[in-house]
Amino acid sequence: MGRVGSRADRRVDRDLAAHDAARQLPPGEATPSRMSNPPVGNLAERVVARIRTRGPITFADFMETALFDPEDGYYTTRASLGFEGDFVTSPDLGPAFGRSLARGVADLWLLMGKPATWDLVEAGAGRGILMRDLLGALERERADAARGARPAIVEVSPRMRAQQSLALEGRDLRWASVARSLAPINGVVFANEVLDAFPVHVLTRTAEGVREVFVGEDNGQLVEIIRPPSTADLRWRIPESVPLGGRWETSPAAEGWVASLAAALVSGYIVLIDYGGDEAELLTRQGAGTVRGVAQHRLIADPLAEPGRHDLTASVDFTAIRRAAEGAGLQLVGASTQREVLVALGIREATARPATPIEQLRAASRRSAIDALLDPNGLGAFKVVCFAKGATSEGLRMFGAPRPESAARYP
Repeated sequence: MGRVGSRADRRVDRDLAAHDAARQLPPGEATPSRMSNPPVGNLAERVVARIRTRGPITFADFMETALFDPEDGYYTTRASLGFEGDFVTSPDLGPAFGRSLARGVADLWLLMGKPATWDLVEAGAGRGILMRDLLGALERERADAARGARPAIVEVSPRMRAQQSLALEGRDLRWASVARSLAPINGVVFANEVLDAFPVHVLTRTAEGVREVFVGEDNGQLVEIIRPPSTADLRWRIPESVPLGGRWETSPAAEGWVASLAAALVSGYIVLIDYGGDEAELLTRQGAGTVRGVAQHRLIADPLAEPGRHDLTASVDFTAIRRAAEGAGLQLVGASTQREVLVALGIREATARPATPIEQLRAASRRSAIDALLDPNGLGAFKVVCFAKGATSEGLRMFGAPRPESAARYP
């Protein structure tokens, strides 16, 4: 999941370029973790023991373990969101994000023909703030849509489910671990900063051809090892233009997840928001790769250090996501930046002029939050993509089309 002040910040990307350049490996060499101490903690010890018993593991396996291990994974046991945690997401900045997306969701409901009942599904809902704000805005601005909404959350973490339950207390809400448990879905599925958390295989181009980064151990330290790809098809996933010594991440898991959403959706829309870019945009990084670790709003010097203690992420390849979505029967409706989408949905539309000093302070805080959401060098650069299945692919206000006619009187 991406974060303002940390992973979302383009200043991080500038730091990351130098960081990843320092991590480039001569083919066939193992590079120790740059942490001076060996890995600590139960998960690190178990990873080392596994490697000693079974041999090196792919970076994708390491990342999945670090993030989702049932006992010690970052998201399952330790993830800390918000300003006091490791990272901040768009919903943490206030209700403006959810209110704006509610307008987009209302437009989608209208384009579906204003069904009397419809599904509203969030995948990976974090602390539940976005779903809470979105439902509240729908009730205020589009009550007829809100009445028929059947909200649900796809969430694998019991810890996150508990936080979501608190944020959405009193609401009739369904939870599922996988989207297919909610099938058939007729409505809108959305996910904010979920794709970036899926495990990635890290590929590199060497003089011997395409190779993959594995994780091994050396005297108790986690190290990188370059080997032939773990599966034959991976060698075809690295673009030809990645230079010698360059890196490329690919996530069959993320692509499979999008396909699973498509399979669960009978009719409606899927909206995905995350940081990353299409293949051409990602290649402008000169093949340095985008894997990084984040804790307390800072980059971790070595992503292999202390698995489970910090977030791990990689920028999303939206070219691969689109290919997977279309292969699963979805149709691309539109793609843009978060800045352009939120502006199109009226995030800056005027509100009542504050009359008291307190109201003025609150208004200033709201403006500051909106500025952060629209920052072209931060959250505003995030990508928003929308896919349709069994529904019209035209007339979406979020991508610049006029408002649906029956929504003209609504914000």
